[in-house]
Amino acid sequence: MEYHYLITKAKAYYDEGELKESLNYFLEAEKLNSNNDLLIEIALIFDELKDYESAKKYYYKVLDNDINNSVAYYGLATIFDNLEEYDEAIAFYKEAIKFDTNYYQAHFFLANIYDIKEEINLAIFHYQKVLEINPRYFYAYLNLGAIYENLKNDKEALKLFNMAKEIDDSNHLLYFNLGVVYRKLKQIELSIGCYYKSLSLSKKHPPTFLNLAIIYKDELKDLNKAIDVYTMGISLHPCEAVLFYNRACAYFLVNDIEKAIADLAKAISIDKSLFAFMQVDKELAPLRKTTLYHQTFINN
Repeated sequence: MEYHYLITKAKAYYDEGELKESLNYFLEAEKLNSNNDLLIEIALIFDELKDYESAKKYYYKVLDNDINNSVAYYGLATIFDNLEEYDEAIAFYKEAIKFDTNYYQAHFFLANIYDIKEEINLAIFHYQKVLEINPRYFYAYLNLGAIYENLKNDKEALKLFNMAKEIDDSNHLLYFNLGVVYRKLKQIELSIGCYYKSLSLSKKHPPTFLNLAIIYKDELKDLNKAIDVYTMGISLHPCEAVLFYNRACAYFLVNDIEKAIADLAKAISIDKSLFAFMQVDKELAPLRKTTLYHQTFINN
């Protein structure tokens, strides 16, 4: 079969999501013309199929042909990154950047690893490099903003989140992060609005429910509204222990002891580590003196 026919079939199967069929045609094409672009296509499919050893083998074939191939280094880096073998991933991301200084994707994922490893200055440096090369890279603004928020530089974080918003105003995590920063800046109504905007875009992020409910509980002293938000979150995330635990605290504060104990028991059944925290939680100190608490958690 002709090379171009095999490539056409391979790409058609790939577009249909038939990765193994696509791979078979690419492998047949390799027998006729083993060029670097084809080898990278094969490596990418092996990667998607989570056959990482085969993917690595094909990236190394590319490097045997061209030791300066930044795409192959990047491909190897992403594999080691996915395997959480971060030292190897860092080394290959650096090689990709060495041979292509404008490889902003390599800078981005290298920054992610440095963030994970808590090498914050290096993470900041590489996120900033991303934005120098590609000023419209949404997630670089988002991640860099999150770093500055963790560093308590909330005004810089807010600036970066708003720059991200100019690029994509439909990302629920953006509004979650804005909610965090606005609360820290004591702009409570803006914070609440951002959390609701985040929930309108996606209800798949349990911390959004948690943070919103905490504002109602701690900032506005509206315990019933806080309970409503926790309940909404629990209905969508029934295995999220922290939502049960925090709703228990709210129930206790409205003097509904039975519901508070029931929620604590549920939270601990999901996450046993919460038992030790419950035993020293100052907010629950009066609850620990009740008969029902001792019957449920101490005497059993």
